[in-house]
Amino acid sequence: MNINNIVTAICSLLFFMIGVDKFLPFLDPPCSLSSNIPPSVWKVFGGLQLAAGILIWHPRSKKFVAGFFIIFMLVFTIYHLKENTYDIGGSSFMAFMLGLLIWNPRFFRGKNK
Repeated sequence: MNINNIVTAICSLLFFMIGVDKFLPFLDPPCSLSSNIPPSVWKVFGGLQLAAGILIWHPRSKKFVAGFFIIFMLVFTIYHLKENTYDIGGSSFMAFMLGLLIWNPRFFRGKNK
């Protein structure tokens, strides 16, 4: 197993974890923005994250997933800071991990070994 697969597996697991948390809150403490975002939008975010957990493994969609969600996570990191909340660990870590995947040229080209 190479480092690319390990980082992909970590990202996939985190996508599943934060996606399921949008439907069945189990992370403690909960996201401080959950009361600012309408429940229907919150569930859409969860669905997107669950789909990303699967799609990141597919060669044709993984660069799109990584690219979209690095921007998504950075936007929410900035939104947290704008709202004076500092529970940005999850979103900033995910942005970093997805950045590693995009930085890897073989991953960015969508080729698996």
